[in-house]
Amino acid sequence: MPEIEVLLSGYTFNADQTRMGLSTVALIRGRTLTLVDVAHFGRRNMLVDALKKRGIALDDIGRVVLTHAHWDHSQNTDLFPNAEIVIHEKELEYTRNPRAGDFATARYFAETLKGQKVRAVNKETELEQGVGLIETPGHTKGHVSLLVETAAGLVCLCGDAVSDAGTVLRGTPAIIFWSEDEARASVKKVLAATQVVYPGHDRPFRVNATGTIDYLVEAPTIKFTGILDYKGSTFSVDVALAENRGTTIHPEARSPSAAPVASQPAAH
Repeated sequence: MPEIEVLLSGYTFNADQTRMGLSTVALIRGRTLTLVDVAHFGRRNMLVDALKKRGIALDDIGRVVLTHAHWDHSQNTDLFPNAEIVIHEKELEYTRNPRAGDFATARYFAETLKGQKVRAVNKETELEQGVGLIETPGHTKGHVSLLVETAAGLVCLCGDAVSDAGTVLRGTPAIIFWSEDEARASVKKVLAATQVVYPGHDRPFRVNATGTIDYLVEAPTIKFTGILDYKGSTFSVDVALAENRGTTIHPEARSPSAAPVASQPAAH
């Protein structure tokens, strides 16, 4: 049966100077070594090192599944010359003309895949025995997730369809760029299939029958460092994870039955 391992954990941080999303990158050890999302350039060396630590060469990766095309999930596909890049065709279509205010989608994204073996899917697909791709739109137009049959049961690798454990309580991911109604339906779809979730920007967790959350790994502490002035003075600070935030919805993604929203999408 396939096995799942998190190579890079997912987090989200906001500052008054930047928005910083760090996506989960997971490895599926099945018939084909598969990566689910590949992070952004700032984590490129970390991803290479995480694979090397496990004795896996870049050439060994046979498949990369992009849950969606946002920059923090998708920039390192070129590291894997032998990999089939799996993405939904609606996602590729959208990247060529993203909505105004969608800061997370690069209009040139499709061009970055040129020369690679791209498999654009248009329906729910079994990638191999025990690994199935399902459509989970809402956060983006062509978002997908993976359902994986493991020895411990069925697991969903959700990307940002279920961005964090707070999604279970809200019924929505942290950010919605495409459709609030579709995002809510996708959350219900995932939780109807399994109670074990690997989210895009949080730790893996289990949803109990009472609706409470049990994290499957301990909370990390993240260290930030920086330079303060021309003398090279530096600072360092440890930051613990904060409580889950609410949902930010792109104005064009809001449900027609919902009240108007004034805010623009916040950090990924």
